[in-house]
Amino acid sequence: MLTFKKFEKEDIKKVRPYMGGSSPICTKAVGVEYMWSDYFRTEIAFYEGGVVIKDSFFGEELFALPRGEKRDEGVRLIEERVKEKGEELVFNSVDDEELAYLFSRYPVVEIKSHRDYSDYLYNAADLSEFKGKRYHGQKNHVNKFMKEYPDFSFEPFGEEDLPEIYAFLKEHEALSERTEEEKTEYRCCEKLLSAFRELSLLTAMIKIKGKIIAISVGEVMGDTLIIHIEKALPSYSGAYPTMCTLFARKYSQGLLYINREDDSGDPGLRTSKTQYHPIALVEKRRAVCRFSRRMTLPTLFTERLVIDSFSSSDMPFYASLATDDERNRFWGYDYKADLGEQEASPAYFERVLTADEGRGVCYSYKIARADGSPVGEAVLYNFRADGSAELGLRIASNFAGKGYGREAFRAVADEAIKRLPALHARCFKENVPSEKMILNAGFSLVREDEEMYYFIRKA
Repeated sequence: MLTFKKFEKEDIKKVRPYMGGSSPICTKAVGVEYMWSDYFRTEIAFYEGGVVIKDSFFGEELFALPRGEKRDEGVRLIEERVKEKGEELVFNSVDDEELAYLFSRYPVVEIKSHRDYSDYLYNAADLSEFKGKRYHGQKNHVNKFMKEYPDFSFEPFGEEDLPEIYAFLKEHEALSERTEEEKTEYRCCEKLLSAFRELSLLTAMIKIKGKIIAISVGEVMGDTLIIHIEKALPSYSGAYPTMCTLFARKYSQGLLYINREDDSGDPGLRTSKTQYHPIALVEKRRAVCRFSRRMTLPTLFTERLVIDSFSSSDMPFYASLATDDERNRFWGYDYKADLGEQEASPAYFERVLTADEGRGVCYSYKIARADGSPVGEAVLYNFRADGSAELGLRIASNFAGKGYGREAFRAVADEAIKRLPALHARCFKENVPSEKMILNAGFSLVREDEEMYYFIRKA
């Protein structure tokens, strides 16, 4: 059993050997993990031969995949935890090697990533030298800075300089009105620096006439220099590119890459980081691992409906339902994500349904009127470690508003809960009819995030 505790400064030395990986994702650096540990409510649990790192975000637990010789034991303990809690098994910041491991262990691995949180990766030599036409602008800014401020100094700062560094950060924060997200980032910078000695940080500051006008802080992970902090006073034109190239020149010798982390969706940061010509955007992928479950439901009869398996003759209806983009905007899944070069034909969807049921990861049921004409689909999917599953439902547009969804959802839920320890459901907050349908079927609201409500019904 895993016993978690808050990730504290004194844990850094014990956690460090288990960090890193096959990809230069910044969140695999111990400095980043500690820097943002308050924001993500990071906790750690040691077991014999390894450590499990867990973040919490919008009520969801996200695990770093354990490393070391006893990885399987760490993963087993994580599975035991999510099984006990009836939650999804989600691994965060998964690199290629880890993804291969997950695919070998689970029948279904759903990958999620977001452009806003992809790291910008650069050739170390490019930022050290600013060579070539594409860096003409940055080179000019650096030359102008050095000409205008010939007496500037560039030097590392130590623990004894931290009071000055904290004062600089306060000054920088006060330059404009900051969003809550920006304020959080400044607090994270201060937290990183509070572990100066434990993290062995690489540092630099630029001073003009004794005043700090720019700082940068980073650490090395494998063949990559990770930049955690880079801030400069904008009134000193050219300070940012000057700090960027001097820091790279000093600390990236013998390294291949520099990771300047993500832009968090900030338009200004995106423009700036793109102008430095990254060679790649490194995804911070989340992997949601699905468990399989073999199960069958009998044919269900309600006052107006018959709920049973789809047959080949139903596939034209199913294809029409699945490709109705307007109707499916609240479905939570777009068929185009997996379609590729294939045609969205009835035959294609029949293959998908057969394959999913064959693996025991997803079961689709036809909702039909008494005369046999199909009106929608109910689906049991997202099987979890405790054997619970998620229930979803969609009704074709020409049958909407007749109460078919509420009638069918309740019937499937009542039957499925006889075989499962719990059922989960979710809906977009703006989808009020879906919310009412779920609550009417005996589900209770358990949490919410910015977009969705999440429900559970226990056996």
